[in-house]
Amino acid sequence: MKKLSQLLILGLFILTSQTVNAQFKIPSVLKKAKEETKKSNKEEAKEEKEMIPTFAGSKPHFDDAMGYNEFYICVGDSAKNKPDIKKIEGYVRHRFCYMPKGRSAFEMFKNYEEAILKMDGTVFPISNKKVCVKAFMKKGHPGHGLKNYEYARLKDIAHTYFSGMIPTDTVDHYIAIAVANVDGKGVYSLITVETKPMDKGLVSLENLDSGLVTKGHIAIYDIYFETGKSEIKGESYDALNMIAEYIKAHTDKKYLVVGHTDNVGVFDTNIKLSNERANAVVNNLIVTHSVNKEQLKSYGVGPVAPVSSNSTDEGKAKNRRVEIVEQ
Repeated sequence: MKKLSQLLILGLFILTSQTVNAQFKIPSVLKKAKEETKKSNKEEAKEEKEMIPTFAGSKPHFDDAMGYNEFYICVGDSAKNKPDIKKIEGYVRHRFCYMPKGRSAFEMFKNYEEAILKMDGTVFPISNKKVCVKAFMKKGHPGHGLKNYEYARLKDIAHTYFSGMIPTDTVDHYIAIAVANVDGKGVYSLITVETKPMDKGLVSLENLDSGLVTKGHIAIYDIYFETGKSEIKGESYDALNMIAEYIKAHTDKKYLVVGHTDNVGVFDTNIKLSNERANAVVNNLIVTHSVNKEQLKSYGVGPVAPVSSNSTDEGKAKNRRVEIVEQ
C-alpha cells in the first residue's frame, strides 16, 4: 500500500515540476477569469487522478485506451550491448501530445526519471534509441489515419526514447515515450502498461526473466524448508529445477541467492538460519541440477530486508523467502 500511495504522488510531481518559471496573465474581465479558473481546476483535478500523467504543460491530442494488449518495451541492454526488447502484456493506454514550448525531450525525461526513482521504480538504460523506437511503434502507434500531420509523421521520424517501470503491491506500471520534432514542433507518444506482478507459486522462465531483467531480483516463495532448519523439502524440486534451467541459459551472468526470514525469534539466529538456507539452495542447484558453481554465491540477511510488515501472519509469510539477485 505504501508504494501504491506513493504512486499517486507521481501525478502531482510531474504536474508541478515545471511551474516555477511559469508566467500568468490576469484577464481584464472578471467573468472570463472565473471561467478560466473553473476550467483550470477541472483540468488539474483530472490530471491528479492520472497514475502516470503527461509532461507538465503538454497539449494532449489523442488518448487511446487500447484494452488488454501486448507491447514491446526496451528494458536495458543485453550482455552483447544490444537493446533488450521485452514483450509485456497488460492494459495499454496511448497518449499523443504536443510538447510545451521551450521544453526539451531531455528535460522531460529527467522529470519522469526523478519521479519514477522516487517511487522505487526503475529507469531502463538505453543505448540504441533507434531500435527501441522501432519496437515501440509495433504497437505504440494506433491508427488515426491522416487526422493529424504531426502524429502521422511521428512514426517515421521519432528520434529519442525513454522507458521505465514502477512496481506496486497490485500492478506494475510500465512507461515508454517516443519523441519527434516535426517542422519545429516537439511531439511525443506516451504509452503506459499496467501488468500484474508475479503471483506466489508461479515460478516460470518467463517470470524469472521478467523479475531479473526489470528489477534485478526476484522473490521465490516455492522453496520450502523444515521449520527452523535449512533442509529443503521435496516439494521444492520444480521451483529449483526452473531456477537452474534459467541460470544455465544465462551462462554469462552471476547470481546471488539471498535468504530472508521474518522477525520471529532471535536476530542472530535468524541471520544464521537465512545464511544456511541460502547455502542449501546453492548446493542443491550445483549438485542436483548441475549449475556452474562460479555463477552462484549465497548470502543470508535474516529479517533486515522485509517486503511487508511483520505485524500480520500474511506479512511474515511474504518476508520468508529466497531471492535470486543478478550481480
